[in-house]
Amino acid sequence: MGMSSTAELAVLVFGNEDLAHKVGRFNSDNPGLIRALREISSWNSFAKSLVEQFSKRGSLSEKQTGAAVAMLMKVKASKAARAEAPSVDLSNVAEMFSKAHEAIKTPKFRFEDLVISRAPDHGVNAGALYVKIEGEYAGKVKEGKFFANNDLFKRSGFKLSAQGVRSKLEQISKDPLSAAVAYGRRTGSCACCGRDLTRHDSIERGIGPICAERFGL
Repeated sequence: MGMSSTAELAVLVFGNEDLAHKVGRFNSDNPGLIRALREISSWNSFAKSLVEQFSKRGSLSEKQTGAAVAMLMKVKASKAARAEAPSVDLSNVAEMFSKAHEAIKTPKFRFEDLVISRAPDHGVNAGALYVKIEGEYAGKVKEGKFFANNDLFKRSGFKLSAQGVRSKLEQISKDPLSAAVAYGRRTGSCACCGRDLTRHDSIERGIGPICAERFGL
């Protein structure tokens, strides 16, 4: 009995007819799964490990297949979220944090209820800015888009909306110095380091001179 073109190709690739039949059977039962895993294997270590195991065995276990499908659904949802995430221009804030990072390992900036921090240089969110509200993660700004933590904003009675946070972020970016001064005069603390403003000139300006220099303000 002649083999199908898919099976023949598998034999050529894997060099084993039994393995080739396993590949064909798995692909028939799970169309497009391995191809989808290969497409993201360059940056997704789990997908890479599954593709490597499939190449050796010609199939994945039921548990592995289920995990692969679940992971691919998350990847798809993440792509959709990125496409739908609202744009926000924080170029001035990013520039301020870049300047501050020259002197401070983990710079932060405070405005009203928000605390903005810089993501580590090494990691999936390198270059992003994290946003917290009273210590709770509210989202991040990455590549010019605000990715809100919707679980937080859906919470009953939570005082801010994702749109409200985005508006505040844009307000900061429009004039970071004015935002820092407003925070300092309202709270008596520096928007950059969080310490109490005790010197007369710092209280008058609403920001400490050292932080003003470090943050380029």
